[in-house]
Amino acid sequence: MITNLPTSTDYYTSGKELFNFAWETTASLLVEIDESYCGDDEQLKSEISEAYWAAAKRTLTTALTVMQQGVELIIKGRIAEVSPYLLISDAPSQWPSPYSGPIDFERFRTIDAQDLIRVHDTFSETKFGAKFVEKFHDLRVQRNTVLHSAAKSVSVTVAEVIDSVLYMHKSLFPDESWFKVRREFLRNAPSAQLGSDEFVTNTTCWEASFALKLLGRSQVESYLRVDKKQHLYLCPECLSDANMDGGFEHKLAALQPKGPQTTSLYCPVCDKSHSVTRKDCVDPECLGNVVTSDGNQCLTCAAWQPYDEE
Repeated sequence: MITNLPTSTDYYTSGKELFNFAWETTASLLVEIDESYCGDDEQLKSEISEAYWAAAKRTLTTALTVMQQGVELIIKGRIAEVSPYLLISDAPSQWPSPYSGPIDFERFRTIDAQDLIRVHDTFSETKFGAKFVEKFHDLRVQRNTVLHSAAKSVSVTVAEVIDSVLYMHKSLFPDESWFKVRREFLRNAPSAQLGSDEFVTNTTCWEASFALKLLGRSQVESYLRVDKKQHLYLCPECLSDANMDGGFEHKLAALQPKGPQTTSLYCPVCDKSHSVTRKDCVDPECLGNVVTSDGNQCLTCAAWQPYDEE
């Protein structure tokens, strides 16, 4: 008898935790350089940025390696949905003896990463697409290079790590918003017990803003479900939930469908569509005409609007 059988949820949870670790490692670098003071000298700013990312090379390759480990765990989870026994490797002659009592599943060697796709596609009703398979194998080669050599030939940009995490999460969990998942990780982080929980929405929106800037239009549409070329607005729910001590300027929400009469605003962090009112902002310097559904706050400049008595 085999005991302690893993479930798909076990693998999914562990895989997402590694995604979060890789994301947080990368996002911390972005936050650090974004907060640094470089003055108005653009040449100096460029030189500092170049030196900074050169020094961060090992951190970025490590983040990519951790993320790939997460992908492998999640694929194991998909296989476990069919049967966890499919994960057992080696010939039966190499298995632990069944004659000395129950055998913990962890004593078995599981299939290698190079076989995960084949096993999954053999037994699963839905096979992985060619683009995913190519991406998986490319990342696995990079991971092996990092782990088994000095990795001097591996060069990874911050945009590549951001794109890889978002692509893999979207491919493996197409119905989820990564930023909604990320916000939950932040809410349950150890630092939340020290008071950082009140900045969770600020941090998540800040990180989403980085993705918006670093990635191309098609990537943003795929991962965030907004058009980065479209006029973006403050999300009413994020605006309400954020800590406003340092201001809140992260415009991530888009009118969907796009149009002058649209009253639905989608936010990739909440992963929700919010009802809004189309009304000109009272601030003469603001050209916005999208306000919260109660008409109290402009979602372009965050200015409070006078109360309309009916």
